[in-house]
Amino acid sequence: MKKSITLDIDPTIMEKNMRIVKENSVEEEFNKMLADAVPTQIVKPRPGFCVKTFTKPDSKKVFVNVCLTEAIPCPRDITNEELMQILNSEDPSSYRVPMSIGEGRIEQDKSGAPVTVYDVAVNPDFFSKIEKDDLFQTFFLTVVFEGLQDKYQFELDMQRFTILKNRKSIGTLQSHRIQIRDVKNCEQKTKPLIEEIQKPVLKKTEVSAPKKKQFIYRLRREPPTGEIKYLLAEFMIPASVDLKDLNLEIGEDRLVLASKDNYESVDFFLPCSVDQDIVDAELNRNKDMLSVKMPIIN
Repeated sequence: MKKSITLDIDPTIMEKNMRIVKENSVEEEFNKMLADAVPTQIVKPRPGFCVKTFTKPDSKKVFVNVCLTEAIPCPRDITNEELMQILNSEDPSSYRVPMSIGEGRIEQDKSGAPVTVYDVAVNPDFFSKIEKDDLFQTFFLTVVFEGLQDKYQFELDMQRFTILKNRKSIGTLQSHRIQIRDVKNCEQKTKPLIEEIQKPVLKKTEVSAPKKKQFIYRLRREPPTGEIKYLLAEFMIPASVDLKDLNLEIGEDRLVLASKDNYESVDFFLPCSVDQDIVDAELNRNKDMLSVKMPIIN
């Protein structure tokens, strides 16, 4: 099972979390809720960029408006190397990205068809980083997609997504209720969305095999619109993984990347047939990225 990346997500509107109490304790319960509540503010974010993806297995279009507000704290600034170390550590949840995930709503796409749209608000400084850096952008979108799946209990095709070039948002951006806090509190006090239940201690020591890590990757088409010329698969390969330990196999409609190291194999079917005889693969150690360019068969 894919390791989940822990998110720091602001709560939805208060009305959805109200409790029903007995008549005699209404005032007492209300005062207790006010005492325990974290201060909040209502903000209207501004557009950043829009991502189109699809649900699984029914391939319904979903749009995610990534929007900006200074009311959300910026995560601590780290380098690409530090991010790779964190993602490949035993506790990838140690790095949190504060964000606010809004409710889904129905809007119209450019053809007038109804589509589901979600707004995800982040800090503008962090947005500037993910706009310019492929590693942070891939990491961020993985976090967003997993957050949507966890919150709304559906599955997204995380390899089929496109950042729209001519539209920064779909529909009208919605207001968000944001908790007033800083990033230090986000990282130190917030619990993961999903916590593992501690198993009872066994008298007999059991040795389990270490869990394998997973490569971060994405698959996209070029050009993003119009007739497809080739598919581009991009894999983040940590510096600890040697090129000679990787085995890349590409069939007409399938890609498999295996590693002799502690990493699970990546195995997925391609959305269209490719010419496996003229595939171009290149490992860029400056970015720790393996790029696989696959011309399609017309």
